[in-house]
Amino acid sequence: MRTDIITRIKLIIRCILPAWAYGSLGVCKDWIAAFAVGINFLCRNLPVPKTILFFGVAPGDDLLCTAVLRELRNRGLDPLLMISNYRELFIGNEDAQYIRPAGSPNSINRIYSNLAKFWGGDFRMPLYGHFDGKDQSEPPSRHIVADMCANAGIVGPISIRPHLRLTEQEKSRAAWASGRIVIQSSGMAGILPMRNKEWFADRFQRVIDALRDEYKFIQLGSLTDPALEHVEGLQGRTSIRESGAILHHARLYVGPVGFLMHLARAVECPAVIVYGGREAPWQSGYICNLNLYSALPCAPCWRWNSCEFDRKCMSDISVNDVVSAIQKMMKQPRGPLAVETVDITPRFGHAPSISGAAAGDN
Repeated sequence: MRTDIITRIKLIIRCILPAWAYGSLGVCKDWIAAFAVGINFLCRNLPVPKTILFFGVAPGDDLLCTAVLRELRNRGLDPLLMISNYRELFIGNEDAQYIRPAGSPNSINRIYSNLAKFWGGDFRMPLYGHFDGKDQSEPPSRHIVADMCANAGIVGPISIRPHLRLTEQEKSRAAWASGRIVIQSSGMAGILPMRNKEWFADRFQRVIDALRDEYKFIQLGSLTDPALEHVEGLQGRTSIRESGAILHHARLYVGPVGFLMHLARAVECPAVIVYGGREAPWQSGYICNLNLYSALPCAPCWRWNSCEFDRKCMSDISVNDVVSAIQKMMKQPRGPLAVETVDITPRFGHAPSISGAAAGDN
């Protein structure tokens, strides 16, 4: 639909303008596209979104944006448009009225920022941890969800948790996973792989070996993740939503920092997370989880892959540490998880502030 409108507008302009003038319009193509997107909303009798949110191309960050969308909607900032290549993250989510694919990030930035300018809206990128272009992000001074909300212009109390709404049918199909432990051996198949988030596949296997007489394990992740033994191996065989439904029923998630950690929190699944020292739990984790963090002098470094200390922060975490953490978590009742709240105060030079009532945790 949007492509048809853009094409028609281009044809009209081409008929009106001489060839030399039309050729010079290349620099204006993003403005034309932005105008066409707005016309598309109006032709369908839909309100043009007043707030547009875009982070990037990684599913974990888009999932974290659900926390930002919830806070914006709770403050009356709708209709909201989320730009994401992972539409499945937002099915049933009433916080974002519109979802549009990201496509080329640079082009999307220009088109939708122009859309906001042209139609009187607001284009926001709730980024955190500026990347130096080499191998390190700037360590955040607070939780990344708080930074994301602040960079979206939000002030006041916010809840540190993402959201994924599953249908009853999706939950029913995954009921077989009830009581089991979900485990992931690696996150290196991600769009932005970081070796400094990795523990060791052989140690994950030894964790399973130590506990397989007591618990049943399900391995989730990507097809190229190191395969573990004595598990229900589903790596590379489940969609995002199928993985979420399995985690919804699972007793516990065990793995590294990454997408599945955030997905588990979004569906109320507690977790044991092998943090190491690349980042600290207070920067990216959840208070309801048991987070194994190595507080070395160099931590948290926020380096992606390089390390001058042979990743001692990871090697210091033993198999027994993880086994003990799992046993401790398995003794706790499976119920609604604790939610951390953070109060965001305005920062000079940031996006205009959006204040309002405290966020509800639905």
